[in-house]
Amino acid sequence: MSMRDRLVPLVAGAAVFMVALTVVALLRSAADDGTHALERAKVAQVRTTADSFNARVESSIASLGGLGARPWALTLRSPADQATLKTFAVDPDALSGTFLVDAHDTVTSGVLLRPGMLGSKFDPPGWAKAKAALASSPAVVLPVAKTGVTTELPSYAFAVAIRGTTPTSVRGAFVFEQALTNDSPFSQEIRGLAGNRHSSATWRFLDSNGAVVASTLPTGLGSPVPDGRLRSLSQGLHRIGDKLVVSADVPVVGWHVVFTQNRSEFVKPLARPLQSAGLILVLLLLAIGVILTVVLARRLRQSREQETRLRALTRSQDEFISVVSHELRTPVSGVLGFLQTSLDHWDVMSDEDRHSAVRRAFTNARRLQAMTRDVLDTESIESGRFGYVRHPIDLADEVRTAVEAFSSGLSADVTLRLPEKPVMIEGDADRIQQVLSNLLDNARKNAPTEVPIEVSLEQTDERMARLVIEDHGPGIDPDQLERIFDKFVRGRAGAVTGTGLGLYISRRIVDAHEGRIWAESSPGESTRFIVELPCQALVTN
Repeated sequence: MSMRDRLVPLVAGAAVFMVALTVVALLRSAADDGTHALERAKVAQVRTTADSFNARVESSIASLGGLGARPWALTLRSPADQATLKTFAVDPDALSGTFLVDAHDTVTSGVLLRPGMLGSKFDPPGWAKAKAALASSPAVVLPVAKTGVTTELPSYAFAVAIRGTTPTSVRGAFVFEQALTNDSPFSQEIRGLAGNRHSSATWRFLDSNGAVVASTLPTGLGSPVPDGRLRSLSQGLHRIGDKLVVSADVPVVGWHVVFTQNRSEFVKPLARPLQSAGLILVLLLLAIGVILTVVLARRLRQSREQETRLRALTRSQDEFISVVSHELRTPVSGVLGFLQTSLDHWDVMSDEDRHSAVRRAFTNARRLQAMTRDVLDTESIESGRFGYVRHPIDLADEVRTAVEAFSSGLSADVTLRLPEKPVMIEGDADRIQQVLSNLLDNARKNAPTEVPIEVSLEQTDERMARLVIEDHGPGIDPDQLERIFDKFVRGRAGAVTGTGLGLYISRRIVDAHEGRIWAESSPGESTRFIVELPCQALVTN
């Protein structure tokens, strides 16, 4: 055998080996890139969650400032204070309540107080620091205590400053406690972050002392987090032992959001393909180069797509948080403002003024209810749990009912044209009312108050009912006529308030009824929303 014959197999083998090494190196690089992308996405998700909670608490604290401005007597067993506190006890199943503390830290009155707590000294962990902070802040959040004044369960509390004669003096505090239970709305919300129940991924909210306020785990609420290293982490990504840890701050209350997961489990979606590629490399040698190149491209694409989806999700969350935080602030302030005015000036107000204040507070409360319904309905639609109960209904009656409810108490007029005969369809009356309410509300926001909204219904033939709601607002650009039915798209040119969910939900409901909904408009012209639904034939005797 010649030297050349001997060298060819060696060179070929070396070439195959080099190809294999190159592919393995590329795979490892892809796995590292994918892991880093997943880590960056997880850091962004944890920060978004912390920022969302921080914004909500900040908004709540701002809205609580008015409670401290009330004329509290702060004397032991004050009938007036007790009566006012009872107005806040709206939940008959509440596990914790509210109480007042005077300048000497004495509990003077309260709702759902534990036996022996009235007249006792209020001195929970962190109270001295919280009192000092109340001089410059309208409200503070106290760390978790093993038991509270109104509950024997672990709890945390909001303390609202009751001012003295100067803006920075504090003569007492309004305190309401929140019991830590797995059934609380906050705990259920955090549990919604959990993935596979067999996964090691865990979310925790820790207070300033490292106690668990909420967690995706069923145990440990109110107790210090088992791993003390999690209590004082800086923001960002950490590796503690075999765990990947991501931490983010909630600065307004001094809390921390901490996510932990076994690192091997976190990178498992990328590690498994790498092992398969190594086995193929041993068995197929030369062919492995092509196969692993394909796998590499696929994994890189999937990693980029996943990162893109997570970024899009983060942007959607940020937009939704911004929209909802802004939209909730106005009706909440309206409800509290009108109720505060009524409580402070009830005796000197006329009946008309009282009715006006209560009616305006009720209007703001209905607006809050509508926003909450839209958010919950959107989640139900996308999870496939949005149910319908269909039966024959007269669409003309439904339209009349919706217009009457909409016109009640409003200055805007509605011109209504209905056919003399019933227009029968098979549908869910409640969902149809929801569509009508959303369309009328959309028209009200865009139409001038002095120009009536026009509503008409007709049966175009034996099969279709056609509903038209027309407003004389500024109109809509033709290229926006489809986009306004997307989630979070608000109004025309972004100038109208709302969550941006009403038209999205309306289209999904109409689609579920085998119908169509669309808009017709141009800038400067009237806007017409048209709904077409299949009719039922009338049965005559």
